[in-house]
Amino acid sequence: MSEEQTTNGDVTDEVPSDSVSEVDNLRAEKTALFEKLARAQADFTNSRRRLEADLETRVQYQLGKLIESQLPLIDNLERAIGMPADVTDAATILKGVQLVHDQWIDLLKRFGVETISPKPGDAFDPTHHQAVMQEPSDQPEGTVSRAAQTGYALNGKLVRSALVVVSNGG
Repeated sequence: MSEEQTTNGDVTDEVPSDSVSEVDNLRAEKTALFEKLARAQADFTNSRRRLEADLETRVQYQLGKLIESQLPLIDNLERAIGMPADVTDAATILKGVQLVHDQWIDLLKRFGVETISPKPGDAFDPTHHQAVMQEPSDQPEGTVSRAAQTGYALNGKLVRSALVVVSNGG
């Protein structure tokens, strides 16, 4: 802004008209940019909410598929429970339990679950195995003597380590 001096030495605040219009233009541009920013922020917030709702819908759908796929397993267990005790022997019950177990493992495989079942003589792998004890065995030292509990991975990511007994030679 420019200032002019009057004949008596006083300073006045006279601003040329082109400067006033430039200031008004800048203010209008600032207001327009703030409005544009507010719209962009609102659009971002709305998009985030839509994505979160979509994700929740997908999770619920997948959960529904998982539950639905397990219902035949429950049906088989209920049939086994409903069998009269006087007409079934232990071998028949064990066979039924094995069939349900196999069904469950197949179901888990369809959902990307892999079993970690180390065999005697396999190298101990601390990334997939958890040693629960050592024992003398005919297996080489530092290898798996026996598996105590199966481990599981989901799409290559460890869910639970296999519990193993490690051989200390023998």
